[in-house]
Amino acid sequence: MSEKRERQQLYRSEGIKLLYSNALPGIIITFIAATMLTFTFIDNGQRDGKLLWWGTLCTVLVWRLIDTLLWQRCSDKRKHERGFYLRFTVGCLLTAVLWSSYFCLFERHFTIEEFTATVVILSAMVGGAANVLSGNVILASLYTLIVLLPWSIILIESPLDYKRSLGFLGLFFTATMIFSAIRSATYIKQAIALKYKNQRLVDRMEDTIRERTQKIYEISYKDALTGLSNRVAFQTEAEELIYQYKRGEIPGFSLFFIDLDGFKSINDALGHDVGDRVLLAFSNRLAAFQDNGTLLCRWGGDEFIYCTPQVDHGTLRNFAAQMVKSFSQPFYLREQEITLSATIGIAICPEHSTNLTRLIQIADIAMYALKGKQPERVLFYNHQLEENLRSKVLLQEALNNALARHELRLVFQPIVDAETFAIRSFEALLRWKRGTQIIEPSVFIPIAERSGQIVNIGYWVLEEACKTLAHFPNDDTSIAVNVSIVQFQDQQFVAKISRLLETYHINPGRLHIEVTESLFHSGQSDLTEKIVWLQRQGIKISIDDFGTGYSSLSVIQNLNIDFVKIDRSFIQKIEDKGLAIVEAVMNMSHSLNFRIIAEGVESEEQARLLQRCGIHYMQGFLFSQPVEMVDVFRLAGKTIPLPQAS
Repeated sequence: MSEKRERQQLYRSEGIKLLYSNALPGIIITFIAATMLTFTFIDNGQRDGKLLWWGTLCTVLVWRLIDTLLWQRCSDKRKHERGFYLRFTVGCLLTAVLWSSYFCLFERHFTIEEFTATVVILSAMVGGAANVLSGNVILASLYTLIVLLPWSIILIESPLDYKRSLGFLGLFFTATMIFSAIRSATYIKQAIALKYKNQRLVDRMEDTIRERTQKIYEISYKDALTGLSNRVAFQTEAEELIYQYKRGEIPGFSLFFIDLDGFKSINDALGHDVGDRVLLAFSNRLAAFQDNGTLLCRWGGDEFIYCTPQVDHGTLRNFAAQMVKSFSQPFYLREQEITLSATIGIAICPEHSTNLTRLIQIADIAMYALKGKQPERVLFYNHQLEENLRSKVLLQEALNNALARHELRLVFQPIVDAETFAIRSFEALLRWKRGTQIIEPSVFIPIAERSGQIVNIGYWVLEEACKTLAHFPNDDTSIAVNVSIVQFQDQQFVAKISRLLETYHINPGRLHIEVTESLFHSGQSDLTEKIVWLQRQGIKISIDDFGTGYSSLSVIQNLNIDFVKIDRSFIQKIEDKGLAIVEAVMNMSHSLNFRIIAEGVESEEQARLLQRCGIHYMQGFLFSQPVEMVDVFRLAGKTIPLPQAS
């Protein structure tokens, strides 16, 4: 709609509003004036005519009164209808005609008193109409002409001088009233225009405020990347669910704490731009599960929260399984296929807690406890999970000071020649004794890796191994040390190895570094460069637990690996399918020129089978348990006899 047309409609609607707003006082005054005029001079003649005139005027006034009441009671939208304007105009002009007709019909019977009263009343009615009807200049002008012009003309034609004078005065008064009505109408029109401008200004200000308020809301309560609720908004909305539960309005609700698996590697390998697109695509899939009563939140990074009014375990498990299935479908981003998975921890109100902060915490605990434990992806919180986590936290704190308290020590397990059973080397194994408690390496090593303590502990192990090597009576025995990928990532790793060899005057060939296959699949080329540097110095490299990780023959070939340790799980099954695995690895060793160590040998039968396969070295409880350092020097170079078969 154009501004001109909009303004014309505004003039009309405001004009109708102004006319009807002033209508009721005008009707009342008209009734009072007509009644006083009629019944004051009823006995001056034309009694029946005056009563008929008064009755007709009252009928018109009643009709106008009903119309005014209808206008007041109708909706704002209908008040601007053209029908109201037409009815008001007709009623107002009929009133004017009746006023004018009173003078024209009864003037020749007027006494001087009635003549004077009639002229004064008609003039007063016109004077009031100039303001009351100023909402419409045409109506105000017509009302004035109809009321004043007829009796002014009649008086001008009178033979009496004073009446002619009054007639001319009436014409002048008519012109003056019309001019006054025009001025009033112009003033009101300007006021309406000003109101229109002010309203437009207010509307624009309100729109601006509304837009800025929305932007502030989005900044304060929406995640900028995904458009989901952020922490602040989610906590506010979820707290309301807590109140609803406490008031008995809902039976409870559940929180899904969702974490993307492998997202960090995508960010590191493909860049944060791709990572952001993955998060956006993931949030869209999560939004597909939104329903009445559900809440979605990006908690931070690659962590999301889904809140549902469901509390039944079976329903929740099925629902979470559908989510996992959806999240596991490939994401196609600019013709690039990316596959992710998600881990979900579930907490239920009121089963687990009625405190929001606590519910989020324990859902996170459930998710964290399941992290990396494929194929399971969904776990409900239980008290044991938290106990396990608390135990890990306490162990991590204790591990921070374990070196200073001399709680860590090395033990050494012999590695023997498969033909002669002579001890050729030892594997250094880390042990932790906390008071009277023995902490298994499978427990504290992952904790040390996650906390970063493995770097300091790893260097301590390397130095202790070098000290031990320096005190061996001969130069034939070597020591193998496990090195974590976290330690390899340390920028000072190569320099520190070099310093240890120089400090303790160690032949590099006597130090063996054991790494797992996963190190070569971490996607970091500098780790491979460090392996090459170690080999150039003469340090031997072993791949530990071969066959359980991401085996890659190209890695063994390209890096010229010295030793491959077949995992104990294959040795335990050597009398079944494990033998085929051992023979296959043995055949590869001839082509790729590496030596094989079979670990976990526990029976004579296993040892005999391995001998027949041509295995180079063995390690296991059949030959020796890990021994303390004081026994290492006694065993170095010794041969461990194998019991003869009966």
